[in-house]
Amino acid sequence: MRVSRSFVVLLLAAATPIAAEVEPALSAEWGSPLRLSANLGVRIGSAAAGEGTGRGVLLQVQPGLGGGALNVGFTPFSLSAWGAQAVGVAVKARLVRSWGSPAGIEPKETFGGVELEAAWIVKVSFGVLTRLGSGSGKATVFTWSVGVGL
Repeated sequence: MRVSRSFVVLLLAAATPIAAEVEPALSAEWGSPLRLSANLGVRIGSAAAGEGTGRGVLLQVQPGLGGGALNVGFTPFSLSAWGAQAVGVAVKARLVRSWGSPAGIEPKETFGGVELEAAWIVKVSFGVLTRLGSGSGKATVFTWSVGVGL
C-alpha cells in the first residue's frame, strides 16, 4: 500500500485549522506487532468555539520492543478543549519497521498501512499493514493495541 504525496497534503490541508494549538499525544501500549511500546507525539489542531471539541493532525513516533512506527493521522474528533487529550478518535497512515521479537511478523521487515484508533482514557486501535519489499514472512498483517493515555 502506497501513501501518495497528494494524500498527505490533502490530509494536512483538511485537518489544519487557521489558529492551531499543539498538545501532547502520549500513551503506553501493548499490542501486535510492536509488543510493549511508547507512543510519543503531538496533535496540532483547534477546538470548535463553544463546543469543547476539536480536530487536527496527529504526528507520532512509536518505539517498541518488537519494532518502531511513524504515524501521521487525522483526528476528526477529540475533547482536547476539556483538557482530556486521551479522548477522541483518529485515522492514521502508519509505517512500521520490525526488530527484536515482533508479534506476528519477522524481524527486519517494513510495513505500511492504516490504523483506526479510539480513546476514552483507554486507547484501542486496529489496523492493516502490507509488507513493503520482499521478505519471508506474511505479506499482510492485522494490527491491534490497547493502551493508556498519559
